[in-house]
Amino acid sequence: KAQTETAMETLWDEEFGMFLNRNLADGTLSRRIAPTNFYALQSDLVTDIQKHRMMEHFYNPEEFWGDYILPTIARNDPGFPDNNYWRGRIWAPTNFLAYAAMKYAGLKEACNDLAIKSEELILKEWRLHGHVHENYGCADGMGCGLENSDKFYHWGGLLAYIALDNEENQ
Repeated sequence: KAQTETAMETLWDEEFGMFLNRNLADGTLSRRIAPTNFYALQSDLVTDIQKHRMMEHFYNPEEFWGDYILPTIARNDPGFPDNNYWRGRIWAPTNFLAYAAMKYAGLKEACNDLAIKSEELILKEWRLHGHVHENYGCADGMGCGLENSDKFYHWGGLLAYIALDNEENQ
């Protein structure tokens, strides 16, 4: 773990305020961000200042914040309008792992906000159609409407689990 955390420190972009992905071909850091960038919060080496900077991205409506969160790529990314699979859709596993990282980092407000949004997301379509989808749209919070979003997919239940876990930890 220590070796991974030490290597991770090389991914911090002070100007951008986020741990970024490195392009292995040329060594550059990519500012194309996704919920996976929040997973770095599971490191004990992330400082309180870095946590705060990262949460600026979480709460930025041009990136991740909105009625329905977390899109699999920032809203201002050129790939986001595709709204197809990993380009803008919301996936329960990525929400869950971001939540787990925020919880580990002690970011209670962000955990609570993500839990509320996750619960609203799963319940919207459940109440309308009785579906728990594979992924959901950021614009309307629906899983229906795309052929590649299975309407009976077990991992969608992680959205409800986030809310239950958060309630238990209040």
